[in-house]
Amino acid sequence: MRFSTVLIATSALALAACGDSETTVDDPSDPEQLAAASENLPTPQPGEYRTTGTLVEFDLPGAPAEEVEMMRGFMEMGAAQTQTMCITEEQAEKGFDDFLSAMQDLPDDCAFSEFTVSGDMLDATMSCDDNSGSSGTVHFAGTVTETSQDMTVSMDMNDATQGRAMRMVIRNQTERVGDCSAESEAAG
Repeated sequence: MRFSTVLIATSALALAACGDSETTVDDPSDPEQLAAASENLPTPQPGEYRTTGTLVEFDLPGAPAEEVEMMRGFMEMGAAQTQTMCITEEQAEKGFDDFLSAMQDLPDDCAFSEFTVSGDMLDATMSCDDNSGSSGTVHFAGTVTETSQDMTVSMDMNDATQGRAMRMVIRNQTERVGDCSAESEAAG
């Protein structure tokens, strides 16, 4: 399972914005229902966005303390890296589509099991199972607006090949910091 792809795709949540009503998808494995639910979200403002992350929790049950601390340090460094991105006018018009596309490009063993949008809140769970004993869940919970997002991503995984479990919680905060520079807009 490529859980790192899920983390990368969460940066696309900056493209989502608040809605006025609650929409719970009946069949979250159906891409058409996900797309229909996301149509209720207004488009974001184009501009330069900065994302910062914080590792909230990390645990490898049963692993030696030294290994847990080494992995925690590695994950903290990765989560804490500030990223900037330019959302062009064209990308802003797509709204939530890029996030949903990124989620649909994940391996076949991962699919949404819950997906709810209520006002400015998103609550979604993705379940993964490779049919070889490895499984996990990724839960997205937070708020999104036209110019920001504050999203907590909780990952609980069991890797049958290594006989290990892992829990990781990362909080990503994204905010619009101004207009795109000519260089970042060209790269976008």
